[in-house]
Amino acid sequence: MSTFEAVLAQALQLPDEQRGELVARLLRSLEPEEGDEITGEEWEATWSDEVSRRIHEVEDGSAELIDGDEVLREARARYESRRG
Repeated sequence: MSTFEAVLAQALQLPDEQRGELVARLLRSLEPEEGDEITGEEWEATWSDEVSRRIHEVEDGSAELIDGDEVLREARARYESRRG
């Protein structure tokens, strides 16, 4: 078992409140260091490029489009299967 899998297995045994706190701390650890933040203009430019790329993929047929209801059904099924 890898270190990641061992840590995940232990984390999944924590009570809900502690798992939530762990998630929050992990997410905070991914935030940029002070001074590494991007400006609003950089953020807008980055998202504009991403939106343009995605539109192009839809228009040229290279994107796999999935019905939103199907995505929600699959997500709920996965969630329920993990809840036990």
